Amino acid sequence: SLTDTFPVKIDITNFVPINNLKINPYQPRIEIKEDAIVELANSILENGLLQPITVLDNNDESYTIVFGHRRVAAYEYLNKKKIEANILTSLDNKNLVIAPIVENLQRKDMEPIEIAMALNRVLKMGIIKTQNNLSNSLGISQGRISKLLSILKLSDDVLEEINKSSYKDVTVLAAINKIEKCNQLNLFNSIKILPRNEALLKIKQFLKLKHVSVKRVIHGNNLIKINTKGVSKETKIKILVHMHQIESLLNEQ
Repeated sequence: SLTDTFPVKIDITNFVPINNLKINPYQPRIEIKEDAIVELANSILENGLLQPITVLDNNDESYTIVFGHRRVAAYEYLNKKKIEANILTSLDNKNLVIAPIVENLQRKDMEPIEIAMALNRVLKMGIIKTQNNLSNSLGISQGRISKLLSILKLSDDVLEEINKSSYKDVTVLAAINKIEKCNQLNLFNSIKILPRNEALLKIKQFLKLKHVSVKRVIHGNNLIKINTKGVSKETKIKILVHMHQIESLLNEQ
């Protein structure tokens, strides 16, 4: 059970009114897609609720959802009035922050940008101060946390395209960060359908190509050579103008 991750005691399992539920303010999911909710609702109709949600009793007849926002959304879609819940009487801020992230990390449909934004928000709030502490709290490597956070540094165009295509390979997305922002979108579009190994190879090849520079000016004690191979006609004309100026300068000697 996900709740076993936390040192808390389930005080009671009972049916609670849907109208009395409050969304966890630290819930990382930006958007719950309607087709996923419909699919979950159909599953609940067929198989029942396989696992109660977990809530925190706010002592004012309301409950904050700790685990199970999607299940609640499915119950709302089905117009149900109550849902079975494991009720906690206490939970500190740290666990309230970590709980939905742990739950969503285990979901295959969770978008990496959503996870990255949730992790970033936790660090900025200061409830958990370092990536290392966050790693220990979530039970995932600091390397993966670093990769997830690096996604937020990608260009806005790439972030938009990631959302559109529901791309989820964090390793590839982190590697794209090594590319200049102006080239990221074209590169991402060319690799997003490739298997991970092929995508990483293409990124590596792109980086290698960008690092190969042509030595355009070679000079020694008495000689200067200019290599204009592959240079545009307009640039060559500009170079010739400068060369005439240099020639005039030399003739003055």
